[in-house]
Amino acid sequence: MTRAELHELVERLPQHALDRTAVLLRGLSCGRIDPDQAWFWDSSWLSGELEADQEATPEPGLVYKNASAFKTALRGVHRD
Repeated sequence: MTRAELHELVERLPQHALDRTAVLLRGLSCGRIDPDQAWFWDSSWLSGELEADQEATPEPGLVYKNASAFKTALRGVHRD
């Protein structure tokens, strides 16, 4: 791919994808992401990673609506 083709591709990106794309491009350009490992950031690969993580992670248990509800629940725990 040429730089011109890459620029054209960036121009066609949907607005909601710009931030995520910028993270990847910044990581590649400053050396934080090894170009040989960029395949990991492919959307199909990441969706597979997410699926595997969800399968490996148990249900989160009780989820509180906000910090206040969580703190109230903590105060209700009896300590022996």
